[in-house]
Amino acid sequence: MKASLEVMDAPQGAWTPEALMAALERAATDHAGELGIDHDTMVAQYGCLWMLVRSRISMRELPPPGEAMTVRTWLRSPSPAVSIRDYDFLWQGRPVGRGLQYWVLADAKARRIISLREVPLLWTLPVPQPERREVIRRLVLPEPLPEAGAWTVAPEEIDDNGHLNNVVYVRHAQRFAPPEPKFFEVIYDRECFAGETLRLYAGDGCVRGVKSDGSESFRMRFFKSEEEIL
Repeated sequence: MKASLEVMDAPQGAWTPEALMAALERAATDHAGELGIDHDTMVAQYGCLWMLVRSRISMRELPPPGEAMTVRTWLRSPSPAVSIRDYDFLWQGRPVGRGLQYWVLADAKARRIISLREVPLLWTLPVPQPERREVIRRLVLPEPLPEAGAWTVAPEEIDDNGHLNNVVYVRHAQRFAPPEPKFFEVIYDRECFAGETLRLYAGDGCVRGVKSDGSESFRMRFFKSEEEIL
């Protein structure tokens, strides 16, 4: 059982926000497998799913297109409400960025949030010390944002949880990003499913996705500097 895991990853093109998020996804998936808390195990043994609710990436430097980075990931001590996962990005052996994600557990059938205490294993997993203290606070977007487009969720955009993959939100939102975006946060408010249409509202580096019933699905903001995001 590894306290942390390092994964090498490289995009086919530039290190876009989508590529950065995909690298985190791969590292988290591989580490969860090492710890025995991967998707299939959690569903089979505990009847629950991991769901990502908040994510932040801060890059001091972006490697050239196609250049591989190492992504290191580890967990913090859990709370009943959330499991926090930290990440470091390393390029040519030196740190160039970091990531932070909040994950919750949901009942696989009822799709409702449950306490992490319902899975005793989570409280025995190794946690590197000292733990980071960085947090993701409430993300507030300016009102109103102009409507900027829409897309209908395709079947191939659905993940193992049966809903829209967290990386795909970023793929559609990044076209409203400033040049060479390095700092961004995304909040996932409500699940989206195949066939649903999301309306996008965007401006000044902010993006909001709204479902057909008017409820907010996700919020994303691109920041100009690390100081601004913190």
